[in-house]
Amino acid sequence: MKALVLMIQFMTRYPIPLQIDFTAERFVQGMKWMPLVGLLAALPAVAGFALADAWLGREVAAIVAVILLITVTGGLHLDGIADTADGLFSYRSRERMLEIMRDSTLGANGVIALVLTILLKYILLRNIPADGGALAVLITPVLGRTALTWHSASARYAREERGIGDYVNQTGLAQAAAATLVSLALVAGALLLFGVPLSRIPLLLVVLHLPPILLAVLFALYLKRRLGGITGDTIGASIELSETLSFLVFLLVWNYPL
Repeated sequence: MKALVLMIQFMTRYPIPLQIDFTAERFVQGMKWMPLVGLLAALPAVAGFALADAWLGREVAAIVAVILLITVTGGLHLDGIADTADGLFSYRSRERMLEIMRDSTLGANGVIALVLTILLKYILLRNIPADGGALAVLITPVLGRTALTWHSASARYAREERGIGDYVNQTGLAQAAAATLVSLALVAGALLLFGVPLSRIPLLLVVLHLPPILLAVLFALYLKRRLGGITGDTIGASIELSETLSFLVFLLVWNYPL
């Protein structure tokens, strides 16, 4: 339970008044709960989306959901994708790219990445058919956090220093597989709750999980070649990229039912 609370405190802005020591053991144990953290992060966005969709229309509902998803995390993952874009698209040496990613100054590439990420999420969510919008808002953060565990398990930390790298380097396939099992259960329950026929659920589980996980793994392997590994910023970027891809998958699946 402490590992779950620690992850909620670390990955969201929920005010949990408990003092829990941040240790490598709890961090690694908490990785399997990442999908549940994603579900908790999604709840305000789902509520906001449903209310706005009913009273103000889909355009407003889509932007409300995107804003609430950002608010719950404090923009932590958007900061990651911005810093990652600034570093990678600088086309400098490995060492210089890592320095740029650590710099708090936001560059042009980071701004572009931020704008495109938010815009793509809004457009994709806006165009998901009515019966799939709220479900997409609920499930996409779950899929993004599941992908995070595979990203973390696919490469070592790029920097040779103590800190979060010690924790990330202890995350392996066991934690990613455990997180995937949790995600499968949560997503299956959500699909049932939203009235998806039981016969469609097994195939939907595969179609929804495979693309973001594959993207996160390939992204980690690419970073291993470019940077020598992953960083905290690329972990955040992997969530944003996986969520955006998941919205696209939802749009395709709901427009062209399996």
